[in-house]
Amino acid sequence: MVKEMVKILFPATKNIDEVVGIIEKYRMKFGLNTDMRLAQFLAQVREEVGPEFKVIRENLNYKEETVLKLFKNMTAADAEKYARDENTPVADQVAIANIVYANKLGNGKADSNGNGTLDKDDDGWKYRGAGCLQITGKSNFAEVQKRCIAKTGAEANPDTLEGFMLFGFAYWLWRDCYKAADTGNADKVTAIINKHTESYAKRKEYFNSIKHLIQG
Repeated sequence: MVKEMVKILFPATKNIDEVVGIIEKYRMKFGLNTDMRLAQFLAQVREEVGPEFKVIRENLNYKEETVLKLFKNMTAADAEKYARDENTPVADQVAIANIVYANKLGNGKADSNGNGTLDKDDDGWKYRGAGCLQITGKSNFAEVQKRCIAKTGAEANPDTLEGFMLFGFAYWLWRDCYKAADTGNADKVTAIINKHTESYAKRKEYFNSIKHLIQG
């Protein structure tokens, strides 16, 4: 059943057996102990990571108009300087992360390490979206790691496949997502994972595509 769910939702995945093995190893420890809970979880992951279950970090390669729309603390001047446009094909994602995630979610200011530059050692970049549910922010990372330590005995590295998945498992447990999953209502789960997303319908569609595999 687990493998069938993964195959349906993540058809481009090349290492399905490895993904399934990690799910089976940890699901009972992280509130994924029923078919319904697992189906709801995987539907959310599908929207976050796409058709291939692989390690990713948040993509901040935004156009000027997009970054201004998404983040109210991004100024027009900074968007022009750091976002991509017809003359700048690749955005300065490090600078964007440090600006848009400054002073929120437990992060410090944009130049959190105080060295005068917006670099990879600043909080915004270090704590950009990670894990299979794309957890963001220093305080959220800390809460996730608490659950990882409690359940596995060690912190997780979200840049490895197992750690990437553990980050999602731990967030699911921390935010009691399994309780919403038990209702069978995908929208209630989405409201916890990403309340203001425009992808409610897609996440429900993904859940509906595998719910026939739920037993009991």
